[in-house]
This record gives sequence, C-alpha cells and structure tokens, in this order.
Amino acid sequence: MKFTCLSENLNKGLSTVSKAVPIKSALPVLTNVLLSTHDGRLQLSATNLDMAITTYVGASVVQDGSITIPARILGEFVSHLSPVTLVCHLKGGVLHVDSERAKSKFNGTAATDFPELPAMPQEGAVIELAPKDFAAAVNSVVFSASIDENRPVLTGVFLSLIGDVLTFAGSDGYRLSERVLSVGSTSSDFSVVVPAKTLSEIARVLGASEDPIKMAISPQDNLVLFEGGNVLISSRIIDGNFPDHKKIIPAEHTLSAEFASSDLLEAVKLANVFAKKDAGSVVKLTFDPKGKVSVASAREEVGENNTEFLATVKGDALELSFNSKYLLDLLNNVKAEKLRFETNGGLSACVLKPAGQQEYLHIIMPMRQS
Repeated sequence: MKFTCLSENLNKGLSTVSKAVPIKSALPVLTNVLLSTHDGRLQLSATNLDMAITTYVGASVVQDGSITIPARILGEFVSHLSPVTLVCHLKGGVLHVDSERAKSKFNGTAATDFPELPAMPQEGAVIELAPKDFAAAVNSVVFSASIDENRPVLTGVFLSLIGDVLTFAGSDGYRLSERVLSVGSTSSDFSVVVPAKTLSEIARVLGASEDPIKMAISPQDNLVLFEGGNVLISSRIIDGNFPDHKKIIPAEHTLSAEFASSDLLEAVKLANVFAKKDAGSVVKLTFDPKGKVSVASAREEVGENNTEFLATVKGDALELSFNSKYLLDLLNNVKAEKLRFETNGGLSACVLKPAGQQEYLHIIMPMRQS
C-alpha cells in the first residue's frame, strides 16, 4: 500500500470514524482503524460491532493495500500536524508516514483480523432523507429514549415506514416523543428499533451532508445502514417489539393552552433553581383560564419561585406537577415559537406540540402532587 494525502484530510477522516472506536474491547483489533486503498481511493473504517463507520479521504493512490493501526495513536499524531502533505507506505506490517520534516512508523495489525464491514445495497429498497430534516427528527426524539438497559428496546428509537411516511419515536415509559417525515422511498413498509446513542451520532455526522441521506435495511444482517456524501454508517437493530405508543396518545382533551415556548423555557429554568433535585425536580404548573400560566417551585432550605406568563387557556383552572428535567429536555431540543399543551387533568398523559403543526408531539406524564 502506498498513497499521498493532505494531513488535514486524513485528520478529518479519522475524526469521523473515531466515534465507532471503543475505548477498550475484548477484541483488541476493534480499537484500531482500518486503512485500505482500492479503486484509487483511501478508505478509513472503524467499528465497535454495534456501529460501523466508513469514510473516504482524498488521496493519490500508488499501490493498493490495507492495514489496521491503533486509532487513538494515529488520530492524536495526525491532529498535531500542521497542514502538510503525507507520503504513506506499508512495509512488513508497519505503516510509514513521512512529511517534509517528520518520519514516523506505526506498528499495525493485519486487515484480515478486522471484522467484515457491511456495504450499502446497490440495488433494492432505499429511502432518501433530507439531511437537515433527518437530523432535526432524530434530535427531537432521542432525548426521550431510556438509559435503563433492563429494557433494551426502550433504549432505542423506533423507526417505522408506512408508505412514504417515516415515523421516529422514543420513550422511556414516562414520556414519549414522536416525529413524522415524508420521504422518498422504494422500500416496503418496515419497523425497526435503532440504539438511540448510535442514531444520535449518525444524525451528527450525516446531518451536515449536502447530499441526500440514503437509508436501507439489511434484515439478514440485522442492520440498518445510512449513507450521506462519502460516509457510510451501519447500526445493529435492537431485538424486541417497541410498545404500541399510539395507544397512549390522547384522542381528546378537557384543557388546552397556547403560549410562547421561550416563556415556558425561562419559567422552568427559574423554577428549577429552587426544585428539589433529590425529589424528582418537581415544578408546579398552574393554568388559569383568565389567560396566564404560572410555574412554581419551593425548597424549604433555599426559598421559592413563581413565574407567570401570558397564555391562551381553554378549560377550567388546573394545577399539575412535572419533572423539570423532562420539560427542559423538550424545550431545549424542539424549536418552536409557540407550543400547545393539552390534557384531561389528573394523572392522565399530557400533550405538548408546536402550535399549528401535526408532524411532532411530545407526551409527558404528570407527577403525583404532595
């Protein structure tokens, strides 16, 4: 293997695939990055067996070949280089990396020891997604996924295609986020659950792509694949059935309120300062049909806070308590000028969604009031 490339291009490529490199692994080769040259291109790949990332780096290839190099060492080295042309060649399992002022050698491991990497199907069912829409959809639901590994299926995001509508949903049992996207698709309908952390990383890497994102399912490998620009990312599919979340979405309500999302965000942030962190960070929302909402909290050893803001409230006066963290997760991740709140009161599920929109909704369960 022999190739020439710019250090900044190699650094960018290594940074992209590094997200799939485990800190430590029972299989040492997984802490390596695979470098391979073929068809006149330099390919970088990494995998932790749950996620694999492959990207291509602009290079002048003289001779094809492949080797795996410790990712942390190579990444750290290249990140310290000033912009410079690198001449790299493989000799006896050692990768030689030479620049105008420095000559370095990296001991490698044979590429044959590296796991086989999936490829995007060249034919068959593919979904096309607009990068910004895809990233926004993912970011609006991943925070609702569970971090409790005792219920693995809830640590993922539910992706369901019906016709040309792709649904994203995340839930930890106390809250639910759902976003729907219209997509271009040649795929048959499907439902899969993808690890939330992996999907979030996919959105981060591919969300800035200028090219449409292609998505495909590989049932035989239990994988879902995403490709955008010169990056291919695959993720394992979580086994198990995602709960039928449609059942918990209320069909009607007895109270509704519309208000500026910035007003609720400020009020919850202020109340959160006084909320008891060891008691669920409870904040109390009071809906007044005279046209206002108040958010309050108190802690005996600290003090109390009450913030009011204008709202359009329809229904009888109502008081509900919520975990402030759940409210802040929603408000920090969903961008909307105005929000609509709906509830049947008591401990029934409450709906929060951008006013006038049908593509997104968030369900949050109120807390018992002391």
